Amino acid sequence: MTARMTARRALAAALVLPLAGLGASWGWADRAAQQGTVWHVPIAGHDPRDVLRGHYVVFTYRWPGLEGGGPVPETLCLEGNAPDLARVFAPRGQACDAFVHAPRGWNGSRGGLESGRLYLPRERARALERQLADPRQQGIVHIRVREDGHPTPLDITFRPRSDAAAPAW
Repeated sequence: MTARMTARRALAAALVLPLAGLGASWGWADRAAQQGTVWHVPIAGHDPRDVLRGHYVVFTYRWPGLEGGGPVPETLCLEGNAPDLARVFAPRGQACDAFVHAPRGWNGSRGGLESGRLYLPRERARALERQLADPRQQGIVHIRVREDGHPTPLDITFRPRSDAAAPAW
């Protein structure tokens, strides 16, 4: 084998190996993102004056069982038959069959499990903004919760609100 052929093979390897590593990394991240259980969580618009930020719809979780107000803990136990969420509660030493965990600050100023955002195409985001402001509709975010509790918003759908009261912003 000549020195020129060896140099060409080394150059080809130097170009192919980083691409293969990048592809493997992308594949691993995509696989991890597809793992977990989907839950449906009621939401409201985060700020009625500015729900749409760029291509993100920003929302506030309305966790059933935490209607009393106060700060939302970083970890919540989920009850129900996925995807139907019946209620949540703070673990306080109790075992959880399913849980969601988000440290404060991962999603903006409020962060944690108080608010979330979903990236959407501009046309769909504007339609969702109008629907979130409609007091007759209840927004439902579909979140995928991984085994480690990390939530990933997937989509937002709507259903008629059982009471026609406007959400408390």
